[in-house]
Amino acid sequence: MRFVFGLMGSRGDVQPALAVALELRRRGREVTVGVAPNLVPLAARLGLDPHAVGPDSGALLASSLVREEMRSANPRTRVRAVRKVSAHGWDDFRADLVSLAGERGSADVVVAGLLGQEVGSALAERIGAGFAALHYFPVRSNRSVKVVPGPEVVQEKAWDVGMRMRWELTREAENAQRAALGLAPARTRLQTRLRDRGAVEVQAYDPLLVPGLSQEWGIQSPFAGFLALSGGDRLRLGETGVGDDLGDWLAAGYPPVYVGFGSMPVADPARLVADVAGATADLGLRALVSSGWNSFEVDVPDHVRLVGAVDHAAVLPRCVAAVHHGGAGTTAAVLRAGIPSVVGWYSADQPVWGRLLGDLGVGTSFRAGRLDRDRLGEALRRVLMPGVRERAAEVATLLITPEVAVARAADALERAC
Repeated sequence: MRFVFGLMGSRGDVQPALAVALELRRRGREVTVGVAPNLVPLAARLGLDPHAVGPDSGALLASSLVREEMRSANPRTRVRAVRKVSAHGWDDFRADLVSLAGERGSADVVVAGLLGQEVGSALAERIGAGFAALHYFPVRSNRSVKVVPGPEVVQEKAWDVGMRMRWELTREAENAQRAALGLAPARTRLQTRLRDRGAVEVQAYDPLLVPGLSQEWGIQSPFAGFLALSGGDRLRLGETGVGDDLGDWLAAGYPPVYVGFGSMPVADPARLVADVAGATADLGLRALVSSGWNSFEVDVPDHVRLVGAVDHAAVLPRCVAAVHHGGAGTTAAVLRAGIPSVVGWYSADQPVWGRLLGDLGVGTSFRAGRLDRDRLGEALRRVLMPGVRERAAEVATLLITPEVAVARAADALERAC
């Protein structure tokens, strides 16, 4: 059985899927992996012999399209930007994925994440392969996950509106890809077509956060749990554990507040660090600030430590709370560490995770652009209350383990052919 992974996006979009690719390979399956060009070295260190597919996700996140146009005060500018981002790099992605998957019969299952799944599913249709998607948050119409105030029927209508908007934004671009593959134009949105084809949509997050959703969606959307690399695979990346210098700093005082926004572009690093320094000083706390994909070349007071990327599994359990962007991977790591969250969200799934953490009683959230010294200080006071910290510790014991989650996801993909 041959699996072809076509993975667009940032590290948070790609790394969970690589954990499943590695598991399938351990099971003796043939696995071909395509990732964004800037993430080829990451996948290579895992021994996956990766190929570059689609656009460079780092360049996209650093572009004026994302940093300026998507944040424009002009609604028309924002809509145009969202349309461009939604189908960004699809021509290249299709061409690259075609070369990986080959002709009819050469691939049994095509696997994609949320980004580019329109292209991946069209290619699978063209070559007669099965198709599976890995979803790191709820993206289909449902009654269980609140996106607006109101009862279940209102939620379902709100989700339907969102799905229709997505279809309107991407229909022209998707049908252009289908035409390039020799397929007829699609007349209905992807959600409907995948359901009718019996495609598998693996829910790669913990059902604990979305009560009722697994029963609502059924076997075609199996819940695996949050996906993560094994300890041995993380060791291959050279990112495991805590170095002596950072370890000494962590041990030298009360556990710090972790602050990290991953691949999200921080518009004003100096201001962010100043606000973090001020808010934690007001509370008598230390702060560990991770720059992620940003450059934080700023001076900091003694109670603040600046670092690059860190091993979340090793560092977060040694912190008292985490301030982050609400990406699925970071959210999972914070939950597993048993500490509360302050989510400063940017877009996409992040505000949903912020709300779900609040519903679970383990966090609070607001738009990243509203983060300042006072608001962050008040949010930290709220999540560091004993009841919230105890709830966070309890939730950590209830989550599906990474090993089980990866195995469940691999089982689901093996059923997709």
